[in-house]
Amino acid sequence: MSGNATSAADSKRIVCVDQLRGYAIFGMLIVNAKALFFEPVQSYFAGSSFQGLYDAILYQISHHRTTYSYADTIAPLFVFVVGMGMRLSWLRRSKHDGIGMTRKAMVKRYCMLVLIAFAIYAGWLWDALMDIGLAGLLAVMLIDKGPRVRVAAAFLFVAAYQCIHMFTSYGTWSVTGSFSAEDSEYIPLLVRLVPLHEELFDVSLNGGPLGPMSWVMMLLFGSIAYDVMAEKNERKLILTCIGWGVGLCALGYAFHMPWGGVKEAWPFSARYMTAPFPLWSTGLCFLQLLAFYLICDKLKLAIPTFTSVGMNPLVIYIAQSLFLDVADDFAPEQLSLVAGLLGFAVFWGIFAAVAYYMHRKKIYVKL
Repeated sequence: MSGNATSAADSKRIVCVDQLRGYAIFGMLIVNAKALFFEPVQSYFAGSSFQGLYDAILYQISHHRTTYSYADTIAPLFVFVVGMGMRLSWLRRSKHDGIGMTRKAMVKRYCMLVLIAFAIYAGWLWDALMDIGLAGLLAVMLIDKGPRVRVAAAFLFVAAYQCIHMFTSYGTWSVTGSFSAEDSEYIPLLVRLVPLHEELFDVSLNGGPLGPMSWVMMLLFGSIAYDVMAEKNERKLILTCIGWGVGLCALGYAFHMPWGGVKEAWPFSARYMTAPFPLWSTGLCFLQLLAFYLICDKLKLAIPTFTSVGMNPLVIYIAQSLFLDVADDFAPEQLSLVAGLLGFAVFWGIFAAVAYYMHRKKIYVKL
């Protein structure tokens, strides 16, 4: 992401990537606006033959500690597309400004994201923008490397985080919110030496302050996906998306399963960010990219509003965060299905209209 608005688009956009990014924003709004438009509809179905179906839908648009739902696909996809944009930005800018200036600019960009996250995530620091900012900083020294180095680094980061989670009290904190099951007041010396450690370790969410070691896998693999797209080899792109998509999902599921006598089951958990989650999520990102490539490039279709929203995701993300912070306090207790869907349609329409207006005026706040 970048906080710098420009008066014109940099160059010809990649439609399927804008559509994919717009879809990620759409999914994010569904999940974030659940309490405002969808949970109040649950009481409308109470006792009806559709109650089970609606409960299942609510389950899918909710985050869970140890199981994977639709809601858990959105943030990884967002990070994945950030990786695609990061690689594109590097290749374009380094040709003109050189490696040193480009890397410095990227460090500044992701530091700005971290500062924005500190401003809007009061009380729950470890959310999407913070994870993107910190994962971006981890990736800055790798984004110019060859694909094998980036792939190896992605796996090493996840392995390192998994080891920290398993063999230190950090894992206990991630799961329970305390560093010791016996003494809730215990804080390790290394944590106490960290400035602002009380604020940084106040909430165990999305892997906490070390979570970006797992989130960076999606970003680095996003950069791999961009390299393949840039080759404009349709067969290679399709095979790459299927290969990495199915392979990483299979690997994530393998680590999820218990290994008799070796390890217990590791959950799919965005909250803990242990190995099954980034592996499975990155695999799904490749499959979703393939789906949008086929829709946009092969079928020549585009989902209305997604493209313009995908061009200004930072604006939409911050605006909806601020809006929902206020609106959630006024969430209705009960809504009919029509009222809930109509309310969300208006909600989405407002942000889509803002994005379309910015697109018409050629104002872009880059991601």
